[in-house]
Amino acid sequence: MRVVEHWDRLPREVVDAPSLETFKARLDGALSSLIIKLKMSLFTAGGLGEMTSKGPFQPKAFSMKWHR
Repeated sequence: MRVVEHWDRLPREVVDAPSLETFKARLDGALSSLIIKLKMSLFTAGGLGEMTSKGPFQPKAFSMKWHR
């Protein structure tokens, strides 16, 4: 995939940054947001476990406990 294709997928506020420092900050925010959305998507689909020493995203059994 060419760099242009990645660039075209960036949010407009990242691409239109007036300086390199602003670009870096906005890119960091956009990527962080993307990671959070991905984690939430995986969590709601039941595919996101806890981080363990064995590696990231080890599946964990899900159970609902009702508290009174």
